[in-house]
Amino acid sequence: MRFSTTILVFLTLLTGATSWAAPHTASQPKLTSYRATQTATPTMPTLTVFPNPTRGQLTVQAVGLTGQGYKFRLANVLGREVRLLAFRPEQASEALAVDLTGLPAGLYFYSLLVNDKIVSTKRLTLQAD
Repeated sequence: MRFSTTILVFLTLLTGATSWAAPHTASQPKLTSYRATQTATPTMPTLTVFPNPTRGQLTVQAVGLTGQGYKFRLANVLGREVRLLAFRPEQASEALAVDLTGLPAGLYFYSLLVNDKIVSTKRLTLQAD
């Protein structure tokens, strides 16, 4: 394909012309307006865990809790649960302190459970003192 033909094809596609014989106009491209629907979608609760990596003292904060049945689950690399904390919606603005001393250093996975179903999982590194 020659360069001029390529440009013509590109301009035709860009302007939205329906046929090759359509005259080229210098008008602005037609913009369609987008109006977002105002349907309320429930926000997914999230966990904030810090510091990561940690040396034994961990702070867990839950954001967006509505309803009941929220839990923080900490599991080792093998998937064995080592800690389980229940959250109440009124604790959403509070930070919970979790003591991990006594656990061996290594990689752990923490999960947010909603009605005993895992919603999200992230990793946590526990360092030796």
